[in-house]
Amino acid sequence: MSSWSLAAKSLRRRRTRTILTVSGIVVGVSMILVLLSLSTGTSTQTSGLLRNLVGAEITVVNGTTPTFPGGSGGFPGTGGSTGGFGGGGFRGLFGAGNTLNESVVDSVEKVSGVYAVSPQLTTTGYVDGDATFLYGIDPTTYANVTSGLNIASGSMLSADDTDNPIVLSTTFASELNVTVGSTVTVGPNSTGGSSFFVVGTYNPGSTFGPGSSSAYVLLPAAQSIAGQANQVTDIYVKTESPGLVSSVASLITSTIPGVTANTATTVTGAASTLTGTLSTFFTVIGLVALMAGGFGVINTMLMSISERTREIGTLRAMGATKGEVMRIFMTEAFVIGLIGAGVGVLIGVAVSVALPYLSGSAAATTGGFTGGFAGAGGALRGGLETALTAGNLLLSLGLGVLVGALAGVYPAWRASRMSPVEALRHV
Repeated sequence: MSSWSLAAKSLRRRRTRTILTVSGIVVGVSMILVLLSLSTGTSTQTSGLLRNLVGAEITVVNGTTPTFPGGSGGFPGTGGSTGGFGGGGFRGLFGAGNTLNESVVDSVEKVSGVYAVSPQLTTTGYVDGDATFLYGIDPTTYANVTSGLNIASGSMLSADDTDNPIVLSTTFASELNVTVGSTVTVGPNSTGGSSFFVVGTYNPGSTFGPGSSSAYVLLPAAQSIAGQANQVTDIYVKTESPGLVSSVASLITSTIPGVTANTATTVTGAASTLTGTLSTFFTVIGLVALMAGGFGVINTMLMSISERTREIGTLRAMGATKGEVMRIFMTEAFVIGLIGAGVGVLIGVAVSVALPYLSGSAAATTGGFTGGFAGAGGALRGGLETALTAGNLLLSLGLGVLVGALAGVYPAWRASRMSPVEALRHV
């Protein structure tokens, strides 16, 4: 009779103990699969949350040294009515330096690992005669890549607007004494320009520096004011995962001539550490559960040996070798591991699929807690997030079988070392 037949016969004869032993593997495998799917889902959820909460992870700029026109040493002359800077002087001193052609945006977008890109032209101009920083953006892509503007009143720019929309910082709007619905004159100097419609105001986050006196307009309008058609100063990049930021930035710099990619290393580093810690935490818990199931197998196999001493002695007396006895018990342990791993994977899949719905229902009943995160795109309002992958399924199945097999090594070795004479005393 083969070792498989003997193993199956032995497991059927002790069904209750077999079921309990298999249950230990089932619990461990199902738990590790659920935790791995939670880890994968949490990583994806965290990446999406960071895309909503955090600004651009990479800023692509012209890689050459900026040049500033006019004046000695590259600085413009002074004079005029706005803080000592006249005509193009303000724009020359505080302009963003060298620009990039808009065609670079398409090149950056094609780089592997890039999730979204948004061009911006930073320039200087005048609003109702007051000097200010002007940021020309594409509203659609800007919202996808950055955390957006903190709108205080009115609305954000829209690509569908045809009336030269502009959004002013609250500080600047107060200085100009204008509100949403007002019309202002915007131009490259203090003496002329075009009419723009104030659609909103935003909180700049500081009451001093460039952010306190600034305005956002559509990209074509900023290009027209700066006299830089089809030019941008910055290309903001969002990657598919925080862990890809460094590699994507290096790839952009090395493959696109004349550009430099700067990264927000602090934020992305913290995000990568967070997702890595969560993955390690979940994996360790799952492995501990699986090891507990493995010890259950060892205990059951050792008890089985003590109960089957007479059977082992009879086999050895009939000529069975140590290797054959060991193979019988190893086969039993392997079968236990295989059945437990298979059932555990099925239960783990079911729990992983149901968990987001169950936690989502729980989150709905405690909406007061999660409601505060509405600004993060509602990423937390759906409760826990899981993601089943083929790799996690195979890993869980393989670990269950491996633990079952390894747990049978010592009991099988002990059975094979049993003396036939000593075993036959129990006959």
